[in-house]
Amino acid sequence: MEGIRGPLDTPLTPSINNKETGVRDSGFAASLKSFYQSVNTEIKEADKKVEAFATGKPIGIHDVVIATEKAGLSLRFLLQIRNKLLEGYQEIMRMQF
Repeated sequence: MEGIRGPLDTPLTPSINNKETGVRDSGFAASLKSFYQSVNTEIKEADKKVEAFATGKPIGIHDVVIATEKAGLSLRFLLQIRNKLLEGYQEIMRMQF
């Protein structure tokens, strides 16, 4: 999977070490977890830039706007993934066996 990038230009990792169990998560769950962590990092980074701008530190307004828009777009994308997963789950639950 070398060279495959996520929507935020972050590499998609096929496996993540689970610190609690010592087991390597792989596949879709690991990719989703990695994407969630990158979205969370972007939101925190945007919050720091907004705070720095509000307190008068030397940071350009364009940096603040870009960081907040990037975090907002990533969050909306993550919510759409969640919505599609819920729709799929609900569809499976409606199936009659």
